[in-house]
Amino acid sequence: MRYTYGPVASRRLGLSLGVDILPHKTCSLDCIYCQLGRTSDLTIERKSFFPREEILAEVVEIAAQNNLDYVTFSGSGEPTLNSDIGWLIREIKSKSGRPVAVLTNSTLLWMPEVREDIMPAGLIVPSLDAATEETWRKVNRPHPDLEFDKVIEGLVTFANEYSGNLWVEILLVKGINDSPEHINALRRVLSRMRYTKIHLNTVVRPPSEGSAVALSYGELEEIAKRLPADTEAVLPFREKGKQISAHGEAERILAAIARRPMTVEQIKESLGITATRARIILSELISNGKAKQVTHENKEFYEANQEVA
Repeated sequence: MRYTYGPVASRRLGLSLGVDILPHKTCSLDCIYCQLGRTSDLTIERKSFFPREEILAEVVEIAAQNNLDYVTFSGSGEPTLNSDIGWLIREIKSKSGRPVAVLTNSTLLWMPEVREDIMPAGLIVPSLDAATEETWRKVNRPHPDLEFDKVIEGLVTFANEYSGNLWVEILLVKGINDSPEHINALRRVLSRMRYTKIHLNTVVRPPSEGSAVALSYGELEEIAKRLPADTEAVLPFREKGKQISAHGEAERILAAIARRPMTVEQIKESLGITATRARIILSELISNGKAKQVTHENKEFYEANQEVA
């Protein structure tokens, strides 16, 4: 499992096989709330990072073993930085028969070739955390060559060109992008876009910066009322009735926590591994120096030691 993780039971995507086509923390943003820590390679240069045939073979093999709802490009950074993503989307759809989703931070959608590459996906989840340049620089900390107006126009253009499901994700950080004035600015951008849903989210895992404080679910619900009618506050997902392959439990846990810190309960729900078994495996991973335990908001999370994992 070099390029994939899961399958995981996602809050929004059902049973999803994650596909990670970037070196760890290769991104065009350095968001203060990022669960993976600071961006180590802040870039907007697109290139081929890994052999695309190897990625495809791994996805097709695992997809054949599980009843997936989606194959999802996500993981260690901004997936559209990989110039092979268009080829991979088309080939995965063709050879696995599974729907493809792309989670993107929207920063490269001003490039026509990026819009063309991801157009064949059945679901796109673009981020829109900021509707003003000042807020964008505070919460997303972009690559210095990115231009705010160009990024917004790229997102609007893609949303109006794309005919599939488009779920806009807005992640709010208390005291930074949750003011009434900023919510009104977000409404103005959304009014120019075609979308299927708007998902309102907040900080749920240990963030890159301690200043990234979560809103309560009640606060999210109140803000959702001030946004368009298709807005919903995102609740944790609990998967029922899906069968997840138990093969390689330790490898699957390590692959999952290498992409995002997780609690034992999240591992249980997402990977279909009992809490007792997960604790045993996590203890072994910690003893081997492959994982570590961290505390965030009085919850115990587990994450991979990247230099070992």
